[in-house]
Amino acid sequence: MGNMARNKSETCIFCLIANDQDKETEIIKKNKELVCFRDIDPAAPHHYLVVPIQHIHSCLSLHSGHIGLVKRMAEMGKTVLHDQGVTDMKDIRLGFHQPPFTSVDHLHLHVLAPSSQISECMQYKFIPRTNRFVTEECLQKRLKDNAPPVISEESLNPNEPHGKDALCFPCWNTTAMAAL
Repeated sequence: MGNMARNKSETCIFCLIANDQDKETEIIKKNKELVCFRDIDPAAPHHYLVVPIQHIHSCLSLHSGHIGLVKRMAEMGKTVLHDQGVTDMKDIRLGFHQPPFTSVDHLHLHVLAPSSQISECMQYKFIPRTNRFVTEECLQKRLKDNAPPVISEESLNPNEPHGKDALCFPCWNTTAMAAL
C-alpha cells in the first residue's frame, strides 16, 4: 500500500471502523469486502451504513467496474434490514450522498427503514434525485451508462436545498452532452 493510501486508512474513521481499529463502533455485519454498522446520527428507526473496507473517496470516484460493488453494498444493506426484523422492503431507502454533501470522505451507502419514518428534520438529506442524495439504482445506471452526474444551478443555491431535479443520474443523456 502506498504512503497516501496508508495515511488515509490511518486517519479515515470509516477505514478505522472497517479494519477493527475503532472499538466504540459495533459491527453488525462484515465480510472480506464490506462492513455494516449503525449511523451515529440515525435519521430513521433503522439507519445503517455499508462501507467498503478499501478506501474509496465517494460515489463520484466510481466507474463501470464498480457496479458489482454497489450491488453488493445494497445486498448487504437489505440483508441487515431483514436480519433486524424489517419486513416491508418497499418502505426502505438506499443511497449515497455525494460531495460536497458527504460528512465522511469514504464511500458509504445509507440504509434507512422505514423510509416513511425518516425524521422530519433530516428528510431533506435523503430525498432521491436531489443534489444531495442518489439512490443505489440511479448510481448503478449512471455507472452502467458511464455518465457523469448533472448538477443544475438550483442545486448550487444554498437557499434551495432540494433543487427541482437538481441532480438526475438516470436521466443523464451522454449524447446530448457530447453535442455541447
